[in-house]
Order: sequence, then C-alpha cells, then structure tokens
Amino acid sequence: MKPDIIVVGSGFGGSVLASRLVDAGMSVVVLERGPWRDTVAVRAGGIEKRKPLPRTGGMLSVLRSLRPPKGPKKGIRLNKYGYLEMWIGDGIKVPCTSNVGGGSHIWAALLERAPQGFWDDRATGLGDETLSPHYDRVERELKGIRPRDASTVPNHTDGAWSNESCFAPLGDGEQPLLGILFPGPDGNLAAITDESGIVREPLDFNRDNGMFGSPGASKSTVDALFLLPALGRGLTVRDMHEVRRVSAGKAGGWTVEARDLRSGRNVTLAAPKLAVCAGTMNTNALLLASRDTGGLTGLPALGKGLGANGDLIGKWPVEDRDTTIGPPSFGRVKIRGHEDSPYVILARGETPPLPGFLYNGARRKAGRSVEIVAMSQDAADGRIWSENGRIRFAFDLGGSPSYAATMQAMDAVSEASGRPVAYPNSEVLTAHPAGGCRISDDPNEGVVDGGGRAHDHPGLYVADASVFPQPVGVPPSLSIAAWSSHVADRIVRNH
Repeated sequence: MKPDIIVVGSGFGGSVLASRLVDAGMSVVVLERGPWRDTVAVRAGGIEKRKPLPRTGGMLSVLRSLRPPKGPKKGIRLNKYGYLEMWIGDGIKVPCTSNVGGGSHIWAALLERAPQGFWDDRATGLGDETLSPHYDRVERELKGIRPRDASTVPNHTDGAWSNESCFAPLGDGEQPLLGILFPGPDGNLAAITDESGIVREPLDFNRDNGMFGSPGASKSTVDALFLLPALGRGLTVRDMHEVRRVSAGKAGGWTVEARDLRSGRNVTLAAPKLAVCAGTMNTNALLLASRDTGGLTGLPALGKGLGANGDLIGKWPVEDRDTTIGPPSFGRVKIRGHEDSPYVILARGETPPLPGFLYNGARRKAGRSVEIVAMSQDAADGRIWSENGRIRFAFDLGGSPSYAATMQAMDAVSEASGRPVAYPNSEVLTAHPAGGCRISDDPNEGVVDGGGRAHDHPGLYVADASVFPQPVGVPPSLSIAAWSSHVADRIVRNH
C-alpha cells in the first residue's frame, strides 16, 4: 500500500515533520541514506542494524564521501557507512552528515531562536507570530534547559571564562538553552527513561560528546526524541536508502527513485505527497538533478541565495584548562567592543577519531585550545547550480560585510588576550548552509510558499534550511525544527 507521504532525510526537518504527520494519522515513510548510529537510546529502542559513531575508527569512519569540483560527477564515496560528506565549492566547503538523525548528532545542542522579524513579510500567511508556537513546542521536545548551577559545569561560559577581559557579560536570557540531559544534583550518571520510553544517560563531563556524536544519548538527537517514538505509532524508516531522483506523476503524486546501499538494488516508491528535507546541499542537489532529467520542471529560483550563516571558526590557545571536558558547546559569549555582532559561542576541543594508542595524546593536544565559533547574517549571495550533470556551488565571503565585522571581533580577542586567534580569511567552512529553495510568493524569487509547498508542483514540500530567505545568523537547528513543525501543520490541514 502506498504511504500518504515520503520524507527524504531524517535531520531536524525530516524527523520533526515525520513525527507530526504520524501523530495526525498519516502513513509516512522516511528515506535516509545513512545508518542508525549505535547510541544508548537507539540500542534500547530495539534497532538491530546499527553503525558506531566515529570515535576511534580513524578518518575513514568519518568520511563517507567527497564532492569536489573535479573528478567523478557524483563524487567519490569512501565509506557508505561514513559519518560526513564533504562538499567542496568555489570559496566554500560544507560538511554534511549521513545518519538517521542527520545533523543532530553533530550539533552543539544550542537552542536559539531566529532574530526578531526573521519570518515577517516573507510570504502570505507567514510571520514570527505564526512560527512562535512551533518554536515553543520543539524547544520542549528537544529538552532545552539551563543547568541548575552553571558553576558545576566544566568550561561553561557563564562562569569558567569570566576572567577573560575580552568577553563582556551577557544579559538576562541571552544564554541559550541547551539540549542536554545534565546529571542531577548528586551527579548520578545512571541511565534514565523519559516519558516516551526513550533511554538516555546523563552527560558525563569527562566523556567526548561533541561533533562526533553522543554515545550515551545525553545530547538531544532527533533520531531518539522524534523517530524512535514514532516507530511505535506506525512510522517506517528505511535507512541506507540514497534518493537519486524524484519525479511528478502524470496523474498526480510523486515517484522517488532510490538506491538501497545495503543490497545494492534500486528501489522505486510512490506517494501522493513528497517532502524533501535532506539538508541545504543535498536538497538542492536532488531537485537540480531531478529537473535536469525531466522529473521536475520550472522552479526558476532553484539554487539562488546560498548563504553560509556567517560561519567563521577560530582556534584560540588556552593555558589554564582542559577544553575536552564539559558539554559539546560551552555556551554563548559576547566579545567586548563587538557586542552587537557576531553571535559567538565557545566549543570544546575536539579529539580526532583516532585508534586507542594515539587517542590520549591527541586528546591532550585538543584540550589546549578552544574553538571560537561565530555566526552572522551574511549576504546570502552565493548560488548552487548544475553544470553538465555536476552540482556546482559558490560563495564569496568578501561580499558580506558581516564577515569583515566578525574578523575584527576575532582580532579583538587576540589583542585583548595576547593569544592569537587563528581563522581563515579567504574561504568559508560552514556546517550551516542555507538557501537555494527560498520562501517567497514570487516563483522567480523563491521555490516554496509560506507553507513550504513548491510553486507549481502540487504535493511537493521542502522542510529544511534551504528555504531560509536569509541566514538566521545564530545556531539554526531550532529554526529548522520550528519551520518543519509549521510545514507539517499545513500538510495536515490540506490532507
């Protein structure tokens, strides 16, 4: 029997959307190219086919594939179970995850809302007021909290970095919530089962829980919090299914062509509705490739408005602490003299996924620096396009005044601390690309309307950061989840 809808991708967009639609009584199939990851929650949830997080397996366990501007048009696959795909464009590089749960395994667990007015006047029926209840709901579902006592959390910016003269105090409410299961007052790390039956272990401050995942599921991930409960309500998740093409049926509905990466077989599915939630790079790539082969038509704005969320990562030496302990992100800071821009967080020193005999030395080295991660609303003047069957993309940070302001802020930290911050100044590395399928009532300016529906393609929806009309300039995961919740609401109304 055909499902009511096929959802491509299982990150913050796909998981929230699928969960909402299942709750509304719809039959939903999620297709995800990556595997379920072996965490406490997934193991307890009865998922048998799991692959480990890339903790000690070397770089091959990390890299799934490369998408360079030259070489094979479809990229170079290194490990079909790998954790990250690296897209390499003109002036920009983008790592994309490959997991059930998408980018929630790599995120810093910061729940920050888009700036005031971000959603206003973008399209008919859309605004900050429309999205507000969705932000409220997903914030609760992602277990956003503040630690009871930040002074007990190693390296938390509310206390541990207060002696640094380069940072200014935060105002009330400016420290974002964290999607973290913290230990209780007694420090007990025993596993806890929540109201949905999901098993998680509280955060062990001395155990790596950063960009390479959270083995104990202490970091809120959407595979655990949205997909596992929805499986018991009828959701179907097909992991290791890479979607190659989508096409509109002549009599309505959608056909999805995928590759089962375990068996090596091609699979075709059909449904009246289709939601593409594969992340900015892969959503744009899939829609462009489908248009090239006749599966889609029109969409003149597809690929326009690529932004990098103003991402700039600086490495800052430290002398008096071990930055490999504590939560995935230590929290927000404001750089003195540059309080209004950019948005800045401090992130832990990340130990590379090396074998055991190399691990301890690598961890000691990683603990001697902290990452200063800055974000801003860049000009979003990049683009993604198809050229002779190859996906190309480009972004020039020189076109965004926000990048110049961010570099000045980084230099201010170097000057005030006497410890130079090393950062790239000619090329962007971003985990937060946005755009290409922007929201607009005008099909020449955007791909989707205010409800996430693709122009002139009934039944096709997009629910990830590719719809953002401009970068949010803050951690975007909460906004992706809120948008997806909003799109689900529109789909249910029209179902």
